[in-house]
Amino acid sequence: MALPLEGIRILDPSQVWAGPTCTKMLGDLGADVIKVESARRMDIARGDARAVAGGMGFYPDNEVGADPWNREGKYADRNRSKRSICLDLTHPRGVDAFKRIAANSDIVIENFRQGVMERFGLGYEDLRKVRPDIIMLTMASQGATGPEAAYGSFGITLEQTAGVASITGYAGGDPSTSGVLFPDPLVSVVSVGLVLAAIRQRRKTGEGVYIDLSQREMTTSILGDMVMDYTMNGRTWSPLGNRHHAFAPQGVYPCRGTDIWLAVSVETDRDWVALAQTIGHPELAVDSRYSDAAGRRKHHDELDELITTWTSGRDAFIAMSILQTAGVPAGVVENGEHLVSDPQLVSRGFWEYSGHTPAEVRPYLSRSFKLSKTPGFTRFPAPLLGAHTTEVLRDVAEMTEAEIAELNQLGVTENNPLLFGE
Repeated sequence: MALPLEGIRILDPSQVWAGPTCTKMLGDLGADVIKVESARRMDIARGDARAVAGGMGFYPDNEVGADPWNREGKYADRNRSKRSICLDLTHPRGVDAFKRIAANSDIVIENFRQGVMERFGLGYEDLRKVRPDIIMLTMASQGATGPEAAYGSFGITLEQTAGVASITGYAGGDPSTSGVLFPDPLVSVVSVGLVLAAIRQRRKTGEGVYIDLSQREMTTSILGDMVMDYTMNGRTWSPLGNRHHAFAPQGVYPCRGTDIWLAVSVETDRDWVALAQTIGHPELAVDSRYSDAAGRRKHHDELDELITTWTSGRDAFIAMSILQTAGVPAGVVENGEHLVSDPQLVSRGFWEYSGHTPAEVRPYLSRSFKLSKTPGFTRFPAPLLGAHTTEVLRDVAEMTEAEIAELNQLGVTENNPLLFGE
């Protein structure tokens, strides 16, 4: 099957989550993604000796193995459909090799702190000298400019500075993270679209593109309602737990079993009538106390008790089906076990199986979108550290065997992680 990005080469020194997930999806769509790491600083999603010793990380059957950096689940999930090379970018010869690969590549995607690539001599203007029409996407925490441009972050801090944590958690409680630290996956999906737009722009104009993506601004951009309420009305939002500013009743209700829950959200008066009838209280549908959302919010506690009485004795999936059939928005709070076998996700082929050996094959996240003619797929498992260094230097950087051997002798292409050594 032909894939839409065949013929596009991406040089990918990005790490952790946002950058690698973006490039994974582009690799699934056919791009030749070359993951750049080094023995000195490999992708931290591979883990390190301290993490392994502390029991951190996800490994097949909980077996760390002799090379845990090649077996870590987070890395395996975010770096499929890629090749891997090792280049020490703190060495001038490593920088030179990177530039020689870039000269025959289309796109560079990185998510270091702002200024790191420039200090290596690999910023956008540096790379344009070897490939004038190159596309470069940077995913700095705060963006490429401004007084905080050099700040670093992870999802947990971005949720705070972006404003998200100010409305998550329970009323009267402390700010709370989302748990999944969603700035990273949010940025990764948006980045795919930005890269595709840049490719189209280059095809039309013949010119390269520099994309300055601020992870903080991307995350803040989802808070439109909260920001507009302040700018228009001077109101500042605070956490509401599982409730909503307008919809009522809304919450997460216990079902039969241990720690099994069902989310229910009533947006309209029609939803309310359907819910009241479905849970066996049709009289509530005509009760003036609950005739509008304001009234239902006022009596939210007592409505929660009635809904809980109905859900607590029922299987969550059956309760969801009953409510959905009646037109009431409802969804089971699914955990990892449920998700992997969820009939909706399975029927759409959302889970794709990958692994270096039959014993290591596991289901992995695929893509949330489907192209009708070229849907994309996991082309091969996440690469072993430095597995493709020689072939990339030979075929893409166009180096001689002698040059490659010299880089190896200098330690520039070392693939034995220093963090796992002495």
